[in-house]
Amino acid sequence: MKYLIKLIIFLISLNLNAQIEGKFKHKICKHGPNCFVFKFDKNGTFEFIYNQDILGSGSLTGKYTVVKDTIKLTTDKVFFSQPTRIIETENSDSKTTKIAVKIQRASKKGEEETESMECYISINDGDFFKTDHNGMLIIPKMKINKIQIKDIFEIELKSEPLIKLTETIFYPKFDKNSIEIFTSENDEGIDLAMSSWMTKLLLIKGKKLFPLTFEPEEVYLGKEKTYYEKFN
Repeated sequence: MKYLIKLIIFLISLNLNAQIEGKFKHKICKHGPNCFVFKFDKNGTFEFIYNQDILGSGSLTGKYTVVKDTIKLTTDKVFFSQPTRIIETENSDSKTTKIAVKIQRASKKGEEETESMECYISINDGDFFKTDHNGMLIIPKMKINKIQIKDIFEIELKSEPLIKLTETIFYPKFDKNSIEIFTSENDEGIDLAMSSWMTKLLLIKGKKLFPLTFEPEEVYLGKEKTYYEKFN
């Protein structure tokens, strides 16, 4: 009897998996400009293609699991931190040491973004000095063993940093008088707005998928007409 029940559950699971393989388009697409499409693959992955008037256009990927008549979606990580690094060269002015700080923003792969970072710098555990708007600090030439970076909010407001970094302390290896630091934004807690907005639970009813969490489209279509429908 137990074997028969397990077999029935297995067959139902196979049937549900077969139902969701392919593409499903949201009913809102008929009204525009918003449109959302799910593409489910046999290997348990999905792609969510969206066009939204506020959050823009793009796509998300992830994994899905089917439990009875419910699909659970887990999106892949979107933003990543870049490795930090130091570039040490010789400054043409032999009497000064130039330090420049740049921040590598957490970004999608292939869309890396680097910008100058205005901050405070401590050298060899000394006092903190503010850089200019380009993240530049010029001091009399000296041997630098350690550089620590602090966010403006940390120094001026005595609060949590505005931008969280993966590393804030750096150790130059060479006795050069031009030091360029590439620090990185911490990707922990950073997510795409659409990833948070996207429905994570869907109910399977034939060739339709009904969101189990609230969608803004319900306001326009009504709950009964807010669903994704399979198409070729």
